[in-house]
Amino acid sequence: MFAHLKSVLNFSAFRPEADDPRASWQARFEGRPTAQLHIGRASLSYSLIDGKGQRSTGEVMRGDLKEAFNSFGPAIRNATDGGWCIVSLDSRYMITVESNLSRKKGSEEALKKDPRSVLHARYERGKRYMVTHNPETNSSLLLAYDEEQIKKVESLCQEQKLKVGRLCCGTYVLLRHALTLTNTKKGSDTPFSALYVACCGGSVCVLSQDKDNWVELRSRSDVYDHDIKPLIDLVAPFHERIAPDTGLVLVCDEPIAGLAESIAWAFPGREINDLTEAGLLTRLLYVN
Repeated sequence: MFAHLKSVLNFSAFRPEADDPRASWQARFEGRPTAQLHIGRASLSYSLIDGKGQRSTGEVMRGDLKEAFNSFGPAIRNATDGGWCIVSLDSRYMITVESNLSRKKGSEEALKKDPRSVLHARYERGKRYMVTHNPETNSSLLLAYDEEQIKKVESLCQEQKLKVGRLCCGTYVLLRHALTLTNTKKGSDTPFSALYVACCGGSVCVLSQDKDNWVELRSRSDVYDHDIKPLIDLVAPFHERIAPDTGLVLVCDEPIAGLAESIAWAFPGREINDLTEAGLLTRLLYVN
């Protein structure tokens, strides 16, 4: 009885459970330290998130994932409350532009439980899906994850007594964030065009939007590390494929030295709206 009364007085009785995916990370873990993991094709990095949502830089290891988990696991577990982690999995995923996907009520929930009923011929066995619909056209962004990779990561976390409280594709999160911030004049007579470049821990997604229409998308993981030339090589060909008055929207999980300048050199005369902030992905995942 006393424990129940205490939980009411300190408001913990009104907070969502730690494993409730419907609630924001902030609501689930306010006042409790957690961690954010980023997994690339051959890399693992982690950072710690304190009870106020502030991030502290951790470490990065390239190579075998199991070895990286064995190396970092104890430190992450000891620094967090219960080993709870957000996992940004930017490996073995694909983002595509699709047309005429179902938008019936409940279709997004059905995509998680029975994706074949929503995707029909586009469905592939062994994939998990998420979707973002263009509010102005019949196109959608479809994120497809490799089920085997997800299970592998969950197993590696379990071996280290780490709990996956949220799993996402950081590149996809950042792209959605940029689309939301810039497509603000819906319903007006001035449709918006831009080339979106989203970068997250070595992964890149480039999306061209022409007068609200999603036209072309390229997405690759582990494109760059310290050398950003491969990133620029991936993005630069779009200069010839977008309209002369189309600007760029750049969004990265962390500032990348020299990237904005290199983008400006590859796209001379175009306006660049850089939405990048230090700790941006952490902030987005913490409050949502």
